[in-house]
Amino acid sequence: MTLADTSPWKSAKDSPSRQLLWELARLALAEQEESYERLDKASQERGQVLKCALDDAAARHDKVRKDAEAERDRLIRQEKAQKDAERHRQEELEREAEAEREKAGRRRAAERADAAKRAERAATQEREAEEARLKADIQRRDAQAAKAKQEEKEAAARRKADEERKAKEAAIAAAASLVPKAQPALSITKQPTASMPQPTSLDPEREKEHQRYLEIHKTLKELRRFMVQQAKQNPKLKAAMGDMRRGLRKSVGQLREGRAANTKQSKAIADILREALTSFPEPKVSLATLIARPIQDVQAPALIIYLLNQFAKAVIAQFIKEAAVSPTIAEPIGTITVSIFAKDDYRVNGISLIDILIAKFHVVCPPLFGIHGSESTEQGRARLGWWREEPGGPWVSTQSHQDRMTGLGAGYAAISLRNFENSRMSNPYPPYHYWRTLSGILNLPAGQVTDTHLVLLRALLANSESRFFLAYGESAKQLLQFAVKEYPKRAPKGSVAATLLANLGNTMKKDKKLHL
Repeated sequence: MTLADTSPWKSAKDSPSRQLLWELARLALAEQEESYERLDKASQERGQVLKCALDDAAARHDKVRKDAEAERDRLIRQEKAQKDAERHRQEELEREAEAEREKAGRRRAAERADAAKRAERAATQEREAEEARLKADIQRRDAQAAKAKQEEKEAAARRKADEERKAKEAAIAAAASLVPKAQPALSITKQPTASMPQPTSLDPEREKEHQRYLEIHKTLKELRRFMVQQAKQNPKLKAAMGDMRRGLRKSVGQLREGRAANTKQSKAIADILREALTSFPEPKVSLATLIARPIQDVQAPALIIYLLNQFAKAVIAQFIKEAAVSPTIAEPIGTITVSIFAKDDYRVNGISLIDILIAKFHVVCPPLFGIHGSESTEQGRARLGWWREEPGGPWVSTQSHQDRMTGLGAGYAAISLRNFENSRMSNPYPPYHYWRTLSGILNLPAGQVTDTHLVLLRALLANSESRFFLAYGESAKQLLQFAVKEYPKRAPKGSVAATLLANLGNTMKKDKKLHL
């Protein structure tokens, strides 16, 4: 039912105008309803179009979403596959690298084993060659001695009876002056050659010589103070002095045992000294007070003398520190030291400046040069090289003193037993100094033999027998026999050092196959 059907005017039949109004209203309402219907229909049609558009958009969006999800899944699968492939590749590379490392390790182990075998063979061959050379040298020297003895006998037979008697008396007197009366028949007091003077420890000449070297040491201390003053005035010199001194100490401290183990250190030492010689020719100092024998006054750059003194000081320190624990380390240190002092650059009129080093030995180990004293007195200990813990302080312990003597004895032997037969340079400290040192110790009478002498003698002989034999042949064997068999009998009662010296013969027999 519409609004026209319910209008009050519909029943108003008594008025035509009202009928007309009703008709007009009905028409207007009908048109309005038609209009609303058209609007509703259009709205429904537009809604349907929009719904179709939305459905279509949703479908397209859903398709895009699904395509994106599919692409994402594909990319994830692709990335995972790439990671798996990379992991497999890395694992394969690691397996190959590990296999290569194992192969290289086995190769290096084989090379080390081969090198060790070669080194062992080389050492055996070298040892056998050295023993053969030693044996041949001993035989040669024995043959020369026998020949010389025969020639001397023939010459003696031709001499007149009076000349023969006088010669024998002179020989007996000379031997008696060198040998302690308790051992009048000791043959080692005779010199291997006539050019080797051999005063005993009681010879005043040795005391005079000792004092001369102490003066050299004092002069070197004055030189050090002089160089410090010069350095204060010259910053360039000060910097060079410090660097060179530290370089020398470092290189000496790095010296080790082994063939070619010290090539770098030796070159460093030589380079430092060469630079000092060429870069700082001034100031100069006199060398006449730095060499034991009298020479004409010669000037030399002060810096090179200062550095040679520092080098010698470092060498002595290494002997005390290292050779006391391992005496065999003294050999490479001694070799480098002698090679430096053998150079022509460090000679004066052919005389080596090695007296700088020997002066330090006189200070720290006087018994090497025939100086003796009692270990129970202050003065005696000082003369024996017994050190104090600090200036004016207490003496070091007996063990520390004996360790020092061991290192210094091994070092002195390494320096004084060098063989220069195949070198173009001359030996700055020939082996007769070693013989002279042994003579001074072995000729001490029983009352003057101390543990210091026994420890020092053992250090001089141990590990030096091959070079000693090379220098003196059969005479060396006779001296060794006396040193290990007879000399310990002169030691103080209950001396452990004497027992160790006596056992040295057994050690040589066991380790070196040397039968005394």
